[in-house]
Amino acid sequence: MERKTKLINFIKGLIIIATAVLIVVGLSRLFLLKSEDGINQFDALYRQPENSIDALFLGSSLVYCDMATGVMWENHGVAAFDMGGAEAPAWVSYYQLKEVLRTQKPKVICYEVSIAGMYPTLYQADNWASDNSYGMKWNSNRIDQLRANSEGDDFYKRLNPLNIMHGRYKDLVENDFTNVRDTANYKGFDPRESVSDHQERPDMSGVTEAEPCSDKAEEYIRKMIELARSEDIPIILFVSPYTVTESQQKVNNYIGTIAESEGVEFIDFNKKYDELGIDFSTDMADHSHLNYNGNYKFSDYFAKYLKDKFDIPDRRGDDRYVSWDWDATLQDFERCDLRINTTDDAGEVLTLAQQGYIVFGVNEGRAVILKDGEVAAEGEEGFRIPFSSGDDAFLFVEEGEGDYHHTVSLFVNDTEYKESFGNILFVYDAVRHEYVRSITY
Repeated sequence: MERKTKLINFIKGLIIIATAVLIVVGLSRLFLLKSEDGINQFDALYRQPENSIDALFLGSSLVYCDMATGVMWENHGVAAFDMGGAEAPAWVSYYQLKEVLRTQKPKVICYEVSIAGMYPTLYQADNWASDNSYGMKWNSNRIDQLRANSEGDDFYKRLNPLNIMHGRYKDLVENDFTNVRDTANYKGFDPRESVSDHQERPDMSGVTEAEPCSDKAEEYIRKMIELARSEDIPIILFVSPYTVTESQQKVNNYIGTIAESEGVEFIDFNKKYDELGIDFSTDMADHSHLNYNGNYKFSDYFAKYLKDKFDIPDRRGDDRYVSWDWDATLQDFERCDLRINTTDDAGEVLTLAQQGYIVFGVNEGRAVILKDGEVAAEGEEGFRIPFSSGDDAFLFVEEGEGDYHHTVSLFVNDTEYKESFGNILFVYDAVRHEYVRSITY
């Protein structure tokens, strides 16, 4: 009897421990920031079909903000993926590459190197270290990356994500429970939409000196090259176009010498502004990131270059690659949403918001709902029009009495958008399932 009691207690103890572990893992996934600075990229990576990525891009935000995977696919049929991390140093990218190679064998690896000169730190702070590590599955790559990226006892603290993320319970939103980027359709691209028109085009043509990066950065750059070589995959080291400084250019030059010594290609796109057609008054989101104008030009150029040099197949039309079609479509709509948001011309808004959009308009007191550019419903003064499209529910309603205090409200899945009564357009992106804007005219 005593032996049986001990066995029962032992089993109960195992159940309690297993339950505690499951709770910790579940809470860590819930509280984990759903960040497009590295975490969401891993969520999507694990959903990609095995050995489907042809062009893998690695590096910091200059990768996932600048390399528009949808443009590379739509214009050239290149199945690309951005595996970047916020301010990710070479050692972070090295372990990310190791993790990617567990399920993928790309035809080319492209590593963006400018972080070594921009942020020559040897360890990252908690916020970026967590973004760059916690999306990775629990395995030796995750642990080794955390160890390489942590100073002293920080490593032991960061092993448990709840030590870093435990305070997020106050900030949880719907996306924490239903992460919209946790899908094979997402290819890691996270663009910057703003236009920074005060960036000056740098001229580094006279900067030929080389300034070494840190020994740690050089070690891991060479390890990435060796890893690619061991897998028989060509690797390109490159520098994205940005407002590079003289000191940063010297480090970039040094990395060029590393590439030369290793016999791999190095491309400094800060020396190719004219070839790319980059205009620093229209194509920069800030000093280091391209916006939608710039990343379109850069991605189109790079994809064509990769296809010509490495004979990358055109995968368009292949059923196995339908998720890249979705990625390109969503990016097209993101780009169109940006154009709609940056114009005050109602006619231009109507022209842009054709296929894939729902427009709720009021003109001279009369309401009309346009879906894909066609009239879907109408209403007279004092209208109250329920409308649905797929899983989205809308209520378009005029409220108020007399000649004053009139408003027009659009309810989108219970969220209200309100404007004063007059000539108004409300625009909804039915592909991305996002409210875009209202405009009065």
